[in-house]
Amino acid sequence: MRSNKKNGLAVGILFLTAMASYMLGSELIASSAGSGNQFSEINISLLRIGIVLEFVNSAAVVGIAALLYSIISDYSKGTAMAYVASRIIEAVLLLLGSVCILLMPALDGEMLPTLATPILKIRADLFQFSMISLGLGSFFLCWLLFRQRRIPILLALIGVVGYFALFVSGWLGLFGLSEYSTILFIPGAIFEIAFPIWLFIKGFPTSSPSKT
Repeated sequence: MRSNKKNGLAVGILFLTAMASYMLGSELIASSAGSGNQFSEINISLLRIGIVLEFVNSAAVVGIAALLYSIISDYSKGTAMAYVASRIIEAVLLLLGSVCILLMPALDGEMLPTLATPILKIRADLFQFSMISLGLGSFFLCWLLFRQRRIPILLALIGVVGYFALFVSGWLGLFGLSEYSTILFIPGAIFEIAFPIWLFIKGFPTSSPSKT
């Protein structure tokens, strides 16, 4: 079985970049703006760094979609297009969440205590909708990879289960059940670490696919 190691390496790097940049960026933003307190110069600096990192995440997400489209469209153009659409929607929603946070320093003063909570709620809802989009598109991607045996069966099944769980988690979060949804992130997180590692080692297989 031939493999595309160059694209596999690029996809793997982008997966890890997206995960690391969003985790760090959202943590910096939460520590700076989560309480809705007055912003100091240090807080604003951390806030800006966090927003830049979230922008990096969105760029990496779009890059993943573009690279995987060029590979998985050989197996199923419909799944490839759905996956790209889901990742673009994810990226846009996360960017809108970052824009919401950009408004907060401008409100520093009398308006901030009143508006901080609704702004953070909008950001949280945008995040949940982005996870719903990511979960749905990636579920079908992993199901295709499972059917086509493009990656190890166990890894593909972890992806199928993980992204379905992420899809459910997003809806739970929207209905105020975030405390029950956190554990549902775990299988998807395992896939998003294991999949890049596998790509670094094996590359992406490019042998003759069965059209679906």
